[in-house]
Amino acid sequence: MERNKTVSLCMIVKNESRYLGKCLESIKDLVDEMIIVDTGSTDNTVEIARKYGANVYSYEWDFNFSNARNKSLEHATMDWILLMDGDDEFDRNDTEKFIQLVNTSQKDGHFFITQSYTGEKPGKDIVSNLNLRLLRNNGKYRFAGAIHEQITTSMGEMDYRNFTTEEIHIFHYGYLTDVVKEKEKRNRNISIIQEELKKDPYNGFHLFNLGNEYFALGDNEKALKYFEQVYKNIDFSIGYSSKLVIRRIMCMEELGRFEEALKAINEGLQAYPIFTDLEYLRGCIYYKLGRFSLAIDSMNRCIDMGRPPLQLEFLTGCGTYRPYEVLGELYYQLEDYHKAYHCFENVLVKNPSFHSPIYRIGKILKKMYGNERYVSYKLSKYFNLEYQPNLVLIANVLMNEGFYTSANGYLEKAYEMNPSDVNTIFLMAKNMAYRKQPDKAIDKIMSIGEKNLEVEMLKHVFVWSLVCRVQDIKYILNLLEQSGNTIIYKTCLQHYYVFLGNTDTVFSKQDPHEKILQISMQLLSELLKMQEFELFERQLNVLNYIESKNVLLQLGKLYYNHGFMNMAVKEILRSVKELDTIDREGIDILYKEFK
Repeated sequence: MERNKTVSLCMIVKNESRYLGKCLESIKDLVDEMIIVDTGSTDNTVEIARKYGANVYSYEWDFNFSNARNKSLEHATMDWILLMDGDDEFDRNDTEKFIQLVNTSQKDGHFFITQSYTGEKPGKDIVSNLNLRLLRNNGKYRFAGAIHEQITTSMGEMDYRNFTTEEIHIFHYGYLTDVVKEKEKRNRNISIIQEELKKDPYNGFHLFNLGNEYFALGDNEKALKYFEQVYKNIDFSIGYSSKLVIRRIMCMEELGRFEEALKAINEGLQAYPIFTDLEYLRGCIYYKLGRFSLAIDSMNRCIDMGRPPLQLEFLTGCGTYRPYEVLGELYYQLEDYHKAYHCFENVLVKNPSFHSPIYRIGKILKKMYGNERYVSYKLSKYFNLEYQPNLVLIANVLMNEGFYTSANGYLEKAYEMNPSDVNTIFLMAKNMAYRKQPDKAIDKIMSIGEKNLEVEMLKHVFVWSLVCRVQDIKYILNLLEQSGNTIIYKTCLQHYYVFLGNTDTVFSKQDPHEKILQISMQLLSELLKMQEFELFERQLNVLNYIESKNVLLQLGKLYYNHGFMNMAVKEILRSVKELDTIDREGIDILYKEFK
């Protein structure tokens, strides 16, 4: 479709070099000019913008997003203004919708769906919000508010009948964990909101946003305090109220206040009867509490309710793939593998880009059939085998189930298709190690070059070196130290000391011992996969240096995950008796053994 209306891209940026290229690439054919207001970048943001032909204007940051955004609007000369941030990406699948909208719309503005990735990397953890993205360039509108700016008009009251919501998607990368840390977004936002609250202490919108910032920082007590302050006077017709309802419930859940959360969900569903996300949260809480029948009922209700209206949706997929995922986990725990298999297949159908269920499907196929060739055949039917990442994915699933010969075939084909793919080389090296070839595994992974070795790879090389190349360990430890990941380095160093019989302690009381325990369990797991049982027994002495009540419980889970049921039960019972520690997963393991 040909676009017959012109579009200006307007954005404000500061140090956006990480994603700006991706952003501008995604919309370069949809706009006629790019207006970028830079508020003080010290990286190569400006160079990237100019590479795409953008008009870049400097603006001295005054802690007011609206002022900066209004400055960008002043320079726009086209029919429409597309509003984006430097860490956004336009969903190219919506190109035709966008062109038709700018060609035919009689409205003044349009809200699009912003899907924000959260967590460590883009994946299934996505929250949805509606944001004004397309604005008619008629001079009537400006932004107001120092942060979380809102559209206003100088022509009297805002008439939102001139604005509509469109199912056009923008992906947002700015709330990924490392991006937030890198930019110190939360502390910046809190400071601005607190200044706004000095002028208007009871402003519900500011209090709600302050709660959001503390929630994102993991300070759930403080977040809930601000949410409760706003909730006391809630008006369910106000735009952000549905988000307040769900964030408040999520805080309660995080704090373990499950009965309060269930009561709040009932209140929320009275106000928003078709808010599927709330029913989904109810099912998740029932699941955590072990009320499996009620959890199954809730998830089936989510499927019946379907996707909520765009104005309500917050957690993407609550009416489509997410309930099937939870149902799959429930039936898997109940050992109803046929139902679990069906549910996980539905997840793949509803969301083909979400691959986690294929790992569960691999486990179920192994339990149901056991035959390596058949499991490999069944997994291959889910994917296009001419697409290299699919081959790597299938190989990973097979390796998780100990089917190393079949995995090797997929990896060799993937390597032929892309011999420079580091992930393929890493998996090939792991496969070699698990097939009793650790020396070849080390050579394989080191072939990618020292500067390409990631910390995760170095952890594996460290373990493989304990098995066959002790003379290389100091070199590997030096690379780990240079990586800057102090905790992984210290954990590996303590394992090396134990290997040498050195009783010195590497860890201090201030170190995060739960994180150390997690890393140590990963190293021990690698030895079990390699069937290096004698070395594994020696390395267990590392646990004596870790100050955590969860040591025996985690050891029990490690044994369980590798099929050593008797050892798992023994360590979990020791955990209860000696350390007074157990959790839901530990109880489930004991139940399966003694039922």
